[in-house]
Amino acid sequence: MTSVPPPYAGGQSMNYQQVPLPPPGQPIYGTQTVSMRVPVVILGNYPMQCTCPQCGRQIVTRTEKKIGLLTWLLFGGLLFIGFWPCACIPFCVDECKDTAHYCPSCSALLGVGKKL
Repeated sequence: MTSVPPPYAGGQSMNYQQVPLPPPGQPIYGTQTVSMRVPVVILGNYPMQCTCPQCGRQIVTRTEKKIGLLTWLLFGGLLFIGFWPCACIPFCVDECKDTAHYCPSCSALLGVGKKL
């Protein structure tokens, strides 16, 4: 008795194809290398060591501070309560900004540590 795989979201069952594998120890010819992009979750404020999914090297990330949502909310809040002379301070404080992590070898964006 064979079981039928459950239908997927489209309501139709999927066709499965079995491919025979060579015996262990024999080389496989005619294969393709498949590269996968794995998302990197980086939430820190400081550079960290990881493997770059773009170039595959072991790296320590290069970080840059970017103006984010928290910076704009603090700016708006200071304007709203009447501290307009101090409203630009959040744009000068790195602790209020998001941190973008880049690969120093290939300059790929690896992730952004958001404050809010």
